[in-house]
Amino acid sequence: MEKQDRVFWLIYSKEDAEKNRAYISFYEKEGSSLGLSMKLLYAEQISFGIKDNGLYMTYEKEELACPVFIIVRTIYPFLSRHLECMGYSVWNNSMIAEICNDKAKTYQFVSNTGIKMPDTRFIKHNFADTIMDEYNNTKENFVIKSIDGHGGSSVFLYNELNKQKIVQSINSSDMVVQPLIGTKHKDVRVYVIGDQIIAAILRTGKDDFRSNYSLGGDVQVYSLSDNEIAVVNKIITSFDFGLVGIDFIFDDNNELIFNEIEDVVGARMLYQCTNVNLVRLYLEYIMKKEGVTEHEN
Repeated sequence: MEKQDRVFWLIYSKEDAEKNRAYISFYEKEGSSLGLSMKLLYAEQISFGIKDNGLYMTYEKEELACPVFIIVRTIYPFLSRHLECMGYSVWNNSMIAEICNDKAKTYQFVSNTGIKMPDTRFIKHNFADTIMDEYNNTKENFVIKSIDGHGGSSVFLYNELNKQKIVQSINSSDMVVQPLIGTKHKDVRVYVIGDQIIAAILRTGKDDFRSNYSLGGDVQVYSLSDNEIAVVNKIITSFDFGLVGIDFIFDDNNELIFNEIEDVVGARMLYQCTNVNLVRLYLEYIMKKEGVTEHEN
């Protein structure tokens, strides 16, 4: 497959693209400074499947020349896998997209590292109403999460009164159930490119047990200890990352407890708290992996 010289695709859903115009412009600007040309593709306008006994992909009903690489910024593991099967180079790869956009699969996979993580029960959505009755008489606080929620969405503190609300909100998603970890409502996101830790940001919840920045949590730079770096590296060595965010919760002993991995990781709080140019670092990393020489204009 012939590649279009120095062109890369950035794939977003239309809705997310509208919310992330500034971030998309970073990719265009930094790509240009490295001699790359960015083409934005909306996932909704991509047609792909089987045609004449072979794989196909068109955009707005037209065939496109193969880019040097593709960065997928929408949650669509099946599309990523299809593009890889056609010979495209996709970042993050489809394995990362499949595992890290499913909390249950992530916990299952990371459990092999031996790092500390919450006791977690996996629940199929159509069993949820019955199984959650088991928690009605317990004195412990439990957190219910949809396996595919992001940004603190579909994360609930369970009690008997809001059981039906939780089931209805999570809808058809499978769930995980975990004890509430820590009373300080603090967590840390570690930004990783490849096998390198780029930065860590501490998030503290205000009026919510969730500490997500998008929900109003306070953010600041966090310095990882040597022991914490070792914990992060155990996860890194188990995956083939492009760019991800690895999230940890602090327990009441200030020890990191693994929470989740964000595939399509946001960078607003990183740009707010640091001078790290995450987009440029990511493009430079991909170019090195793809054997694309840097050519600054």
